[in-house]
Amino acid sequence: MKKWLKVIGAGVLAFALAACGNEAEPKTTVDAETGKEKETENISKMTAQEVYEKAMAVSQEQKSMHTDMDIDQVMKSGGETVNSKITMKMDAVVEPMTIYQTMNVDMGEYGQQEVEMYISEKEVYMFEPESGQWMKFPEELSAEILEGMASEDPTLDMKLFKDYVDEFKFEQTDDSYILKLKASGEKFEKLLKEMEEDQGSNAEAEAEEMTLHDVTFEIFIDKETFYTTAFNMDMSLDMVIEGENVKTDQKVKAVISKINEVEVTIPQDVLDNAVDLSEMMGE
Repeated sequence: MKKWLKVIGAGVLAFALAACGNEAEPKTTVDAETGKEKETENISKMTAQEVYEKAMAVSQEQKSMHTDMDIDQVMKSGGETVNSKITMKMDAVVEPMTIYQTMNVDMGEYGQQEVEMYISEKEVYMFEPESGQWMKFPEELSAEILEGMASEDPTLDMKLFKDYVDEFKFEQTDDSYILKLKASGEKFEKLLKEMEEDQGSNAEAEAEEMTLHDVTFEIFIDKETFYTTAFNMDMSLDMVIEGENVKTDQKVKAVISKINEVEVTIPQDVLDNAVDLSEMMGE
């Protein structure tokens, strides 16, 4: 799923903005203090092409960032429904790649799980709450995880959106440019199929088949810095797992902040005392 977010977000940003020369439509917003609607006053005359060029330029300068992400997911299979809420916080440094991530997975009656991880260019560490210990992933498993992350270059998939630029809505508020798209139905059948094929081994490992029905999303670009500061995405898909069809609806909300302000260092205590995962599993 992580790659989907990058591919969709960056791919749409590049193609929609690069190919569209229209000015952004002013969008009515709600005042946080009064609760009343207000018209956009800070109206920019910049075209999508100009916004794209600036956004791409500053993206090259992004060395670190913090991301807060909320994911609401509903999975249905065989008359059973599982609702889950995932809350994730992540600090990431681009080079050398270092990530600190915490995640809470709440599946209601099926339980709740806390995940805490450090990821570097060569190693992956995860906290095991039952034992109270940090564990180090075996070299081969770490290599698989890191290889998957290293291959997540969204520029390779931008071509997916070249035939759909007329479908994008380009709006603005006082603070942001907003890019929107709803991809569903016969008109987007080719796009959705290409997105399915593009996932390949990046889909959930257990999925034997996957059909993506529709995706709706919006990306927010700051008017002053031209950084991408948030995105929302809704998607609906079917997966076949162990011969059973699983229908999944997912809503993602992400906020990106502290750009170029984050530092991540794996604590020495974790490096010195982490237990090899294979040892913990008795292998």
